[in-house]
Amino acid sequence: MTSDGVVADEAIRAAWDSYRLLEKRTSAREHQQAQQRVKAATDAYGREEVSRGTAFLVGVLTGYLIAEQSGGEGRFDPR
Repeated sequence: MTSDGVVADEAIRAAWDSYRLLEKRTSAREHQQAQQRVKAATDAYGREEVSRGTAFLVGVLTGYLIAEQSGGEGRFDPR
């Protein structure tokens, strides 16, 4: 786990790659590359950090969708 509650960038990318693994339109080559990146992030940061990356990504996307529903007012900034 990273310090100060910050999620490792690689963990967030691994979360996105996990989605790519589930997407049927992902080519075999892209699937293999995404699988390697997820494994590398898990090996480097642990499953917990990759899970935190997934939760962070879901939170950001949810915030974006909420902002879209409200007409885009008060642009959502995850920082």
